[in-house]
Amino acid sequence: MSFIQIAYCITVPVFLLLSLFPLYRHFFMNVLVVSNLLLVGYSILLIRQLYGLYQFAKQLGFDTSSMRGSVDLLEVARLVLVIILPFFSLIAWFKTNRIFSIVLLLLLWWSNPIHTWNTFDLFSKIPAYFCLLCSGYALLWLLKKLPYQSMVV
Repeated sequence: MSFIQIAYCITVPVFLLLSLFPLYRHFFMNVLVVSNLLLVGYSILLIRQLYGLYQFAKQLGFDTSSMRGSVDLLEVARLVLVIILPFFSLIAWFKTNRIFSIVLLLLLWWSNPIHTWNTFDLFSKIPAYFCLLCSGYALLWLLKKLPYQSMVV
């Protein structure tokens, strides 16, 4: 599931550029909303991993209060932003906001630069991300939650 961040950083600039063309604007804005929704799943994964790390440190008997001095506050702030900001994409105003998507994109690029990306087994991750996009799009379409979906039944 950690490949979602890499796929987001690659596909969202393409979706943003293609959403500027009037013919495909609605479709690519819908796909952009689905991509932002997939980042919510990535945030949940990060929360689960941090909680697992905390439990592991607790089982080994580490004193977490003494380790707080060795943690960089900028890194903590960046991680908190990567975890919290994708949840704003569940709010209707942020769904179609291109600036919000650009901010998320820059934050993800800043937290994990290109040279740190794990490209192992890339050819199985690409279809997995495509399937996630399709299933997310289908789910939002069935729930009538896509931004440019007709409200007429």
